[in-house]
Amino acid sequence: MIQFNDGFELHTDRLLLRPMRPDDAAPLFALFNNWNVVRFLSSPPWPYTLDDARWFVRAAVTRAPELNEAALAMTHDLTFAGVISVRFREANTLQRGAGPNIGYWIGEPFWGQGLLTEAVDAFVRHIFSATGGDAIYSGAFTENAASLRVQEKVGFVRDGDTTLFSKPRGGELPHVNTVLRRTGS
Repeated sequence: MIQFNDGFELHTDRLLLRPMRPDDAAPLFALFNNWNVVRFLSSPPWPYTLDDARWFVRAAVTRAPELNEAALAMTHDLTFAGVISVRFREANTLQRGAGPNIGYWIGEPFWGQGLLTEAVDAFVRHIFSATGGDAIYSGAFTENAASLRVQEKVGFVRDGDTTLFSKPRGGELPHVNTVLRRTGS
């Protein structure tokens, strides 16, 4: 698992990716308590509450094992904009191979500006430089064309279709798995 210490910062042209802080709960909630964002994700509860945001931030800050991921805040002009995270998974024949699996979301006010593509590109480059792995996995629900386009721009390719349970929508939905291979592997 990659750990992001408190001093870690990953800069892009317009973003700062940094470890979560306790004061991120309120701005996270303000952006994430939005059906247009949450409906495309698999694990958050709906409706989403401020207590849910506090739990997520607390788990990210303390690197709690139940979160099973390392999460970074995305900030744009010092404003909280979203979250990008990585989990390391064992091989799963239904969904993905073993290795880092990234997930992300960005608040609706930041959509359509290319910020997420910028964040994902920097994040996967960092993961490749920090690990010896040859592949990074991701994916999106089939109807989430914007997220699949972000992955395509960064170099991810389709790696099969499956279904994935969506907690906010309460059922199995079609899902596209994607993979990004290390150049030269």
